[in-house]
Amino acid sequence: MRILRNIKKFLFYISGCIPVPFGKIRLLFYKLAGLRIEKGVTIAYGVLIAGQFENVYFKENVEIAQGVYLNASDKIVIGRNTAIAPFVKIITNQNPRLEVNKLNRFYKPFTKPIIIEDNVYIGTGAIILPGVIVHEMSVVAAGAVVTKDVPSFTVVAGVPAVVVKHLYEREVLRFE
Repeated sequence: MRILRNIKKFLFYISGCIPVPFGKIRLLFYKLAGLRIEKGVTIAYGVLIAGQFENVYFKENVEIAQGVYLNASDKIVIGRNTAIAPFVKIITNQNPRLEVNKLNRFYKPFTKPIIIEDNVYIGTGAIILPGVIVHEMSVVAAGAVVTKDVPSFTVVAGVPAVVVKHLYEREVLRFE
């Protein structure tokens, strides 16, 4: 079991080193490492995934830009037609590892899944924290720190992220 896990880690490491023009080969290595990937997914060079690769599920037509960090201690599901901009962090655990620090009484370790539904855009440098659901047809602005669920048809921004705009379904769907 440990050997298989090490082989998967090695495959994942190798996939991150495959140059840009060979994206389909990179995807093959990601799949061999245990990621669940549907058709039309693109993963840029330099994506880092820590934790269990089997916890990550990319549905159809997901686009993951360079420098994205996924902490997959728990389940991460990215919905169809979703784009994640460069240097986004998606973190499923809080594990302060403060054995010698007295603050460890207040900050207990935990993991919670993150679900990003269909047709979502997450801007550059945003951070999605454990237990969040980003509902369909929503936008997370660049640099936002998302600590709570994001409603459908909204734009959230800020630290912590709050709704700054409502997108009206009839306007969004008019472009289809």
